[in-house]
Amino acid sequence: MSKTIGGTGRIKMILLIGALGMLQPFTIDPYIPSLPAVSDDLAVDPGLIQLTLSAVSLGFAFGMLLAGPVSDAIGRKRPMLIALAIYIASSLLCALAPGLEVFFAARILQGLSGAALTVIGNAMLRDLYTGMPLLKMMSRVMLINAASWFLGPLIGSGFLQFTDWRGISFFIAIFAGLLGVIAFLTLPETLKSEARRDEIFKGMGKRFRNVLRDRSYTGLLIIQMLISASVFAYLSVTPFVFANTFDVPATEVGLYLGLNSFGAYLGIQASSKLAQYIPAQWLLTGSLVLAAIAGLLLIVASNAQASFWTIEGLIFGWLFLFGATNTPVNALALSPHGSEAGTAASLIGAVGFLGTAMAGPYYTTLDKFSAVGVGTTWLIFMVISIAVMFVVVRPNKIKSLI
Repeated sequence: MSKTIGGTGRIKMILLIGALGMLQPFTIDPYIPSLPAVSDDLAVDPGLIQLTLSAVSLGFAFGMLLAGPVSDAIGRKRPMLIALAIYIASSLLCALAPGLEVFFAARILQGLSGAALTVIGNAMLRDLYTGMPLLKMMSRVMLINAASWFLGPLIGSGFLQFTDWRGISFFIAIFAGLLGVIAFLTLPETLKSEARRDEIFKGMGKRFRNVLRDRSYTGLLIIQMLISASVFAYLSVTPFVFANTFDVPATEVGLYLGLNSFGAYLGIQASSKLAQYIPAQWLLTGSLVLAAIAGLLLIVASNAQASFWTIEGLIFGWLFLFGATNTPVNALALSPHGSEAGTAASLIGAVGFLGTAMAGPYYTTLDKFSAVGVGTTWLIFMVISIAVMFVVVRPNKIKSLI
């Protein structure tokens, strides 16, 4: 542990980094209930608006790839404030977008800067903590981050009662602006000058090579990519399944998305408690196995034309298990890489969104009248993740964080 922040300072740090991390999911979740309205407002095909999820994913990936190495080179606070400024500006640009091209550009910039905030926040935690203290801090921050997973869809549906998607963009810009003021006044610089790396771009390739030489870390990258792709399969298809098969009104879709995201929130809470007794690598392995079983059950239930609440219950359960994987994946990936925490944090986040962006055309082929396609995706991707866990990561060889 290079240095610590205790007492009230630690609580403030958790709250601020957690709140900054909320901006990344706010780039997606509040907009999902209003996607048809965006299509109508900009007078474009709904399929093009659906592809904005892939555009945001590309922004996420590039933001994570750039932010980590940059923060390793010049410190954490400056890149954090720059990312906040870009996020605010892009949110305003999104609100004022006159057409599809500007909307796409704004969404990519939102994704890029939102992802940078998450990566730099994780790197700041690694500057201060390692081992079990790091896992505990990350789990507490994630409890705040994850609140945005269910608040985002609820905000999106709620705001549509008195404003439109442009008003939602203005709200997000104002929220980010308030966080920017607080961060400027209170956020400490956690990376000492002597611990900073060489030139930003000159040393970037070397830092990437250093972390990728770690076999376990590389395996965790693959697992994170598969988990992220599974989540976006759910986000891309489930709203259509709810509407087409179960006649769920558009104004209620956000409520169910929020309920499912609350499942992920509960999963993070459960894993943070269990991590004090179960080694992180085995907690992750068990969650992947149960997630594969949940995918299989979703296929069976969908083929049997089960009730809405049966399908919804299985989706809720899978999202719970997704939440349970989040903290152990990140803690296992970052803990051995203190000198390159920013680079390690950027890669573990970026690969998931790169995979998601590449899978965009695949998502459009999934059945939008049943959850079979989503369940099949979950089953296949989780089985591959389990294989990677045992063949590449090798949990029995990882030093326990407890």
